[in-house]
Amino acid sequence: MTFDNAVAMTFVTAGFFIVFVAELLVGEYKKRGLWTMAELGTSVLSFVNFLLVRVVLLAVISWLLLTLFPEGAGFMADWPIVPLFIGYVLVEEYIHYWVHRFAHEYPLLWRFHKPHHAPAFVNVTISYRENWLWFFLIPNAWLGSILVWGGQMEIAMIAVAAKGISEWFVHTSIRWDAPLQKNPITRPVMWVVERIVTLPDTHHVHHGVGKHGNAMGNYGSFLFLFDVLHGTGTFPHAKQEGYGLPEGVRVEPWYEQLWWPFFKVKRNPGAPVASVASEQQVSRVQTSITTKDGRLIEVVG
Repeated sequence: MTFDNAVAMTFVTAGFFIVFVAELLVGEYKKRGLWTMAELGTSVLSFVNFLLVRVVLLAVISWLLLTLFPEGAGFMADWPIVPLFIGYVLVEEYIHYWVHRFAHEYPLLWRFHKPHHAPAFVNVTISYRENWLWFFLIPNAWLGSILVWGGQMEIAMIAVAAKGISEWFVHTSIRWDAPLQKNPITRPVMWVVERIVTLPDTHHVHHGVGKHGNAMGNYGSFLFLFDVLHGTGTFPHAKQEGYGLPEGVRVEPWYEQLWWPFFKVKRNPGAPVASVASEQQVSRVQTSITTKDGRLIEVVG
């Protein structure tokens, strides 16, 4: 079987429906306000944005590389598959780690990433909920295009499928890793696994507010080892009190979340540009931007 884009998307779609049906069966989608344009509708449209941007980037970047550097086309064709795949995953994840981390430290980047943290719940539907410009920043399509140009399209598509499926399984509301972490037989194995790959336990921290929540850490998408390496990882082994943005931080309308800066609500130009959270929220270091004096800043665009 040739692992092309269509096959990759089939695997990603199948992974989504497996997790979605499981969440449906446990009653995740009975939550109030979830079946609205502001929530589920925004997440669905954001995934459409992701697909469109990804296709455009893959096509344009691959075309540019083939046009500008035709002599380099296929230079990876004879490279060993396993080391190349491992190398690609490490590079892609490390760049993603820093893009994601910077998005919680710099106001403009936070503006692109904030929609991902807007929902007051975490389930599979929010996995790709971002502003459309976010998908230009993450490295998957860029590095994937280099693989395609270099003659390793199958590795690029396998990586797309693996990354996509992992996004479903770390954002699911079903904490499938919890029993394995508590079981005395599997606990030692999970101690190692959770320090290498991202699991629901470690990723839900990143979306959490209150106890066991800290958005200024646990940035890993598929690999968690870079959080361990840079000291930004925590292992709560517990459920969060809640999810979403800190109290008092504005949640933009769905169209602004998706397509800012083209669509945005007009605001009073005399309004303050910062929203300072409570001392407790600052100590939790939630999902906004902190200044040097410890204030929690909400970016107004």
